[in-house]
Amino acid sequence: MIWASAIIAVSLFWGTTIYNNGIQGKIKLKNVAIQTLKEVGELAVNKEFEKLGLSYSRWRAKAKHIKRLAITENGKFEILVDSLKETQGLYSLEAIGYKADVLNCYGKFPLKDILFNWKKRMTGNYGEVKHALSLEITPLGTTHLQKYSCGDTTIFSVQNKLASYYLDEMYTMTLNVFLQSTFWDCINWTAPLLLFLSLLLFFMVLGLIMWVINKIRKDTKTVEVLPPTTYKFGNYTFDTIQHRLSYKEEELSCTPQAARLLLAFAGAPDYLLTNDKIAMACGWSLDDDGINERRRKAINLLRKLFEADDSVTIIALSSKKAYQIVIYNK
Repeated sequence: MIWASAIIAVSLFWGTTIYNNGIQGKIKLKNVAIQTLKEVGELAVNKEFEKLGLSYSRWRAKAKHIKRLAITENGKFEILVDSLKETQGLYSLEAIGYKADVLNCYGKFPLKDILFNWKKRMTGNYGEVKHALSLEITPLGTTHLQKYSCGDTTIFSVQNKLASYYLDEMYTMTLNVFLQSTFWDCINWTAPLLLFLSLLLFFMVLGLIMWVINKIRKDTKTVEVLPPTTYKFGNYTFDTIQHRLSYKEEELSCTPQAARLLLAFAGAPDYLLTNDKIAMACGWSLDDDGINERRRKAINLLRKLFEADDSVTIIALSSKKAYQIVIYNK
């Protein structure tokens, strides 16, 4: 069927479009999530640092530093500036990293604020996407790893890990970012091609359903409901009350004897009457002379009533000593 084949073809194209749209949407979601996290992260660190109210100045040389120096309770430490790690910073480590370090020293790093604002902005665009952050800190001069986390920790897994970022200029603070979304969350249902195919498929399926319903209605034959006093013999109708036989809309002349015989045949299993029952139906005594001839004439007269077409015939069953009405076209 051409219509069904067209629906299958459009459905396959629609499914492929959804898949490609979802893959592109997932890539876009990750990019948007990273960009949003960087923005809210930098904003939260600056805002929290300002709350400290510290008098803090930082001297910057015109030339790029190749080393950084830090003095802590564990001693004096010097590290080489790693250009690769610098690109892996959540923000500019040269400009903002020292603030994260100071906030960490005061126990004020705004991890929960970063998550809250990140989730708030992402939820507005992508619905209920799951978010989580994990902060790992290894203070200079120690091997002790400090861990802090917030968000939906059930999504902490390799497949849900979005990225890892350095937060301070000495590379001691690492932020692990986790994001979990369903495939359907990433689909842009308003994309022109997807919207067009969805509407096209909808109307095609609707059209097919309407076509099937109309076909069923046309193919369904109206079943004639007959009253319990009426019998149907092929294209003939027999009224047991009026003793009237009709062929389609034409009323046929039916004698009382023929009517009694038809009534007896109608009530018999498989429309079969033995010779004796035919005699009883006609009111004859089984001992009457010439009963066989009378029976033969009665059956022949009955056969003539069904001569309008070949839907009904009456056959003799010698082995059963009976006659049977056979209907060829019910």
